[in-house]
Amino acid sequence: MVIMFLISCKKDFLEIVPKGKLVASTLKDYDLLMNNISFYKMDFSDVIVVMGDEVAVEQNYFQNSTGEVQRGFTWEDYLYTPGQDEVVYTTNQLLNLYTCNKIINEVTTISDATAEQRTALQAEAIATRAWINFTFINHYGKPYLESTAATDPGFPIIKEANINAKDFKRNSVKEVYDQIISDLQTAIVSLPPKSAFVTRMSRPAARGLLGKVYLFMGRYQDALGQFNDAFKDLASVASPASLYNYNEAFAAGGAFLPVGMSGPDYPGTDYSKYQESVLLKTVSLSGANYGYFGLVMPPETMNLYSASDLRRNFYTNKHPDFTPMMGGLYRKYANYSHVGIELADMLLMRAEARVRTSDFAGAKADVELLRSNRMPRADAGVPAGITSNTDLLKFIIDERTREFAGEGQRWLDMRRLSVDPVFSSHTYSHKAYAADGVTVSQTYQLRSVRFTLRLPLSILQANPGMTDNP
Repeated sequence: MVIMFLISCKKDFLEIVPKGKLVASTLKDYDLLMNNISFYKMDFSDVIVVMGDEVAVEQNYFQNSTGEVQRGFTWEDYLYTPGQDEVVYTTNQLLNLYTCNKIINEVTTISDATAEQRTALQAEAIATRAWINFTFINHYGKPYLESTAATDPGFPIIKEANINAKDFKRNSVKEVYDQIISDLQTAIVSLPPKSAFVTRMSRPAARGLLGKVYLFMGRYQDALGQFNDAFKDLASVASPASLYNYNEAFAAGGAFLPVGMSGPDYPGTDYSKYQESVLLKTVSLSGANYGYFGLVMPPETMNLYSASDLRRNFYTNKHPDFTPMMGGLYRKYANYSHVGIELADMLLMRAEARVRTSDFAGAKADVELLRSNRMPRADAGVPAGITSNTDLLKFIIDERTREFAGEGQRWLDMRRLSVDPVFSSHTYSHKAYAADGVTVSQTYQLRSVRFTLRLPLSILQANPGMTDNP
């Protein structure tokens, strides 16, 4: 032991890495960076969950919710009070962006890996950077409109891992989308058809994301091609993501049973249930806090479900203390929102891309495939009265609400559809109900300017030349 100690002392002290200060230098080091839990389990509430028009509130409970949740629901200009260490979601995503850029720019220099290993890990970081930038642009940039995207302010494109960088400027919405597309196209070539963990980017996940990007841009034919390729990739691997069949999951011995005080044991209450996830990313709903803080589903939302739709089992008409909710209000059993690349979302997005490119039969087949796994097959068909592409498109958008109510997806749909000729004239409102569940104590109207959130104060203070959204 003494000899070993003396030998070790001959090393230069600069070669000894202080505890807790390890610098990534090997393939394993860089690979482990992508396993950080902040990439896939985000334990903070994303306020967009309460901004969709499918939710309402019960006022006597809602007054106890957090300030940002209240201001998000009422679509106020400023969601966070000045001086807060604000917008935790954005702050954490910026840290994840730093990690991605570090891997992208450094992993090609490591010597303990093959060129193929380095390229694959770099591709994963590039695709993850695209996912982060897509999140940013859908918070802080205007909905994509081809005629104005080149001049609409977006979000800074950050491609370096430099903590000392400052004076960032906002790139245009078009520049950000172009960067996202470029990143995904680059990454797809080198990503595996199946990742080692569902929390890590794969080729079908990147293709699903690229299809979503094109859909948000109105490039429906391009979107359809990506969704088709993503489904082909999924079909080529063992044990791919697959839909839960709710007819089985709610049957005796089914995967969603037993139904306890917190509701069914389904992905909304257990983030580790990821059978339908192509890329697992979850956001905690603790800030919105269904029931305790008064977030409810109004009759307009619940009436979208047919009596046999098993998705109704995710709702209850009782408060957390088991007292009845009045007036036809329901609360959702939910602790998590799955915000990554989900199979149901891909199916509905492909259905939308198909109907927008005049493939009525293909779109109908996709919708009915999903619905046959959500209710008895006899009730899963698209209603016979829906015979035009426009009617089927509207049905698909309603199906998205049925599938994702209270999870934040509706807000993203509202944003992108606000510049769509079919939906652009639609207006959006929120209702706050009194304790009787019938009396509307307050109604809030969404102004179009608030489809775009204002930038976090901390970002504006760090970059004095950066302009805010109106």
